[in-house]
Amino acid sequence: MIRAGRRRCGAWIAAVVLFGLNAAGQVVPDPGAARVVSLSGTLTVKRFRQEARVLRLNESIQPGDELATGENSHATIRTTDGGTVTVYPDSRLIFNERSADLRELLHLFLGSIKVHIEKISGRPNPHKLTTPTAVIAVRGTTFSVFVDDTDATLVAVDEGEVGVVNAQLPDQEVTLRAGQRTWVRLGQPPQQARAFRGRSERADLAQGRRPSGMGMGDGKSGMAAEMRRARTMSGSQDMGSMSGRTNPVH
Repeated sequence: MIRAGRRRCGAWIAAVVLFGLNAAGQVVPDPGAARVVSLSGTLTVKRFRQEARVLRLNESIQPGDELATGENSHATIRTTDGGTVTVYPDSRLIFNERSADLRELLHLFLGSIKVHIEKISGRPNPHKLTTPTAVIAVRGTTFSVFVDDTDATLVAVDEGEVGVVNAQLPDQEVTLRAGQRTWVRLGQPPQQARAFRGRSERADLAQGRRPSGMGMGDGKSGMAAEMRRARTMSGSQDMGSMSGRTNPVH
């Protein structure tokens, strides 16, 4: 009986250390870490030398965590400096990768995110994001990033300013300001900045094409969903551009 009691006690202590649980079994947020502040559907995490598991609301996000959202799922993560990263359905990223650049916020492998970087005392708060094709330098802003299954990257800005380069061509930067977007494809410099309508998370839609219920903001669809829809549409050159295989929408 004593040994069994010790085992149960040890298991509870391990759970508290690993997951941050209180006596009622609720997740206790770590005030010094990024954490999940909104969650609908499934958000999984894969940590070094650990099996993938489902994250819960208010759980902490650790450097090097690989996150993935399920179909019809989205989550919002609040960073330690007050910014937010909203992760939309069918997306995969590494949060706060371990690197010499401590301001590297994340690497987006696939899918759609929307990022808000808080300014510090009214001044820019520089961060860096990466994708398989792009390096995105952020100077305090709100913007969206989309990566399709060909590794093509779309960056679109709601507010502030973002510098975008191809990871293979770092000397050819394009600067985006509010209401502008660019595509970055393998082996090509970013396209020149182009205007878009509406919110940045809808910047992959053809200009003027605004179907109801198709925006990422409703948590039910987004750039990734639009890309899948585009593949089923025949004879639509500008919607087909979202796959990264044809010329982009102008």
